[in-house]
Amino acid sequence: MIQAIENLTCVEGIVRACRPHPTLPDYDVITLGVERAEDVAGKANLLAQAAGRDVDVAVRRALLAPSGLGARLRCRVKRTPEGAMCEPHPAPGDFTVSGR
Repeated sequence: MIQAIENLTCVEGIVRACRPHPTLPDYDVITLGVERAEDVAGKANLLAQAAGRDVDVAVRRALLAPSGLGARLRCRVKRTPEGAMCEPHPAPGDFTVSGR
C-alpha cells in the first residue's frame, strides 16, 4: 500500500482550455498555463516544477463561472492519483479568477 503525501501548492496562471470533467459532474478540467507555483506552509509542494508549463487541473465549475479562456486564475492545488485538483471549497482569498 502506498501512503499519499499531504500536499498543496498555490498556483497562478492563465486558463488556456476548459472541458467537462469525464467522471465528476460538477467539475471542469482546465488547462492552466502556470506562471507561479508557490509553497503552502506545512504542506509538500508537488507542483513546484509546473511553473512555465501547462497543467490540467480539476476545478469545481461553480468557482469558474463566468470566466473563460484567457482568465487569470490563482488557487491552491493538490496532486492526487487522478491528477491535479483545486480545493473544492477554498477559504476567502485562496481562490481568485479575473476576466480576460
